Amino acid sequence: MTDHEFWQLIALIDVTALDDGDEDEAIAPLGARLGMKSEAELFAFEEALSEKLYAIDGERFADQAGESAGSDDGFLYARCYVVAKGRAFYEAVKSDPSRMPKSIEQWCETLLYPHRKAWAQQTGGDPSDWPFVATVSYESGSNRAL
Repeated sequence: MTDHEFWQLIALIDVTALDDGDEDEAIAPLGARLGMKSEAELFAFEEALSEKLYAIDGERFADQAGESAGSDDGFLYARCYVVAKGRAFYEAVKSDPSRMPKSIEQWCETLLYPHRKAWAQQTGGDPSDWPFVATVSYESGSNRAL
């Protein structure tokens, strides 16, 4: 998946709903589109998402994450929010970590799941049986270089 294709998919997210704190509604358009993708494309989405989250992991970002900084999960969900807000916001935060979201109201955990749900619907499996492992981990603290 190209960077352009990834950001086109992310642009489907309803940012107004995201800003209102309704993650499920915000992610629904992305989930609908991912439901039309092949298994290989869903795996490619996971790879691209993991790379984006990995690139904004690290102390310099965590130190600026306000209420989310004290929890590995909270910091991950804050990074998901950064990606969900779109390419321009993501690039701004990546170049200036002080722009990291400061509030637990600015989380988007649900970004981690629509491709897995689409895969489960297509295969009849369970999202927890997702078979793909990205080349980098999006878990907080994985990118020790930052």
